[in-house]
Amino acid sequence: MKIDRRWFHCSLLALLAGATTTTAVAQPGGAFPARAVTIILPTPAGGPSDIAARLIARSLTAAWGQPVLVENKPGAGGAIAAQAVMAAAPDGYTLLWAQASLAGLPFVQRTTPYRSMSELAPVSNVLHFGYALFVNRDLPVANFTDFVAFGRAAPNKLNLATGTLGEYMVAAHVLKASGVKVQRVAYKGGVQLMPDLMSGQVQVNFGPILSGLQHAKAGKLKILASALPQRSPLMPDVPTFAELGIPPGNLPTWNALFAPPRTPLEVTSRIAAAVTQALGDPAVRGPLELNGADLLGTSPQQLADAVEAATSAWKTFVREHDIAQE
Repeated sequence: MKIDRRWFHCSLLALLAGATTTTAVAQPGGAFPARAVTIILPTPAGGPSDIAARLIARSLTAAWGQPVLVENKPGAGGAIAAQAVMAAAPDGYTLLWAQASLAGLPFVQRTTPYRSMSELAPVSNVLHFGYALFVNRDLPVANFTDFVAFGRAAPNKLNLATGTLGEYMVAAHVLKASGVKVQRVAYKGGVQLMPDLMSGQVQVNFGPILSGLQHAKAGKLKILASALPQRSPLMPDVPTFAELGIPPGNLPTWNALFAPPRTPLEVTSRIAAAVTQALGDPAVRGPLELNGADLLGTSPQQLADAVEAATSAWKTFVREHDIAQE
């Protein structure tokens, strides 16, 4: 069945704007959860992570019979949201929806809520988004080769918009490998940067496919390449960076749930199992897969391993790119 993407986009916006109401049910024996759960996001409302979190929260609300709320606390590279969860009670009722880039926070910022992301209690590695290179439609380039030639001929003339540290990491890897120098303009998230990218105030973004795909299909942006391991059926004409000769980097792009430090494993494991079940819900899986998300749903230990790998990747990245703490 062919899906009308305009209908999908409008329906998804309506879903996110509407409040979910359910009748709370008693939890026998004090089982978790006995009251509302809050998921705190380090990004603004309306972006890829926010959309995914709200879809999962809606499914968890139905499964648990308790409200699962989403609260956006953008800013400081994710430190504001992380601090709120670090300070919360270790009972599983306050969760952090975090991107892998938060593992790099201590390497790029002097003041952070943790010395290592491993201080948080891992819950589940939920999904990861593929990243792609988007450029303003009026930029006089038709493909990645043109982009590289244009960028080399005019060093530091292009403005690179980044909404997360993860976008910065992907961009820096590709730009260094291709010899293009740009000026970075940091935003709080993709919702803020996309209008400026489409208007031409900034010209380049290496962001989640979900954030720009519909704009590219509508002719409002150009999509030149992806950081996927192979071409996506969503955009079969778009080459991967590997095809274009850019060596693959160790670029973790997952989105995961964490609990405050010292949250019992019994609680985090229970939440992880519920998240895995939610990812099997067609109302969650369908919209996310349609827009290029790779759904995971792991155990707390598997997420702990992913955090260790992401921390190592960020340490190497900061050293190789000689990035000073801000």
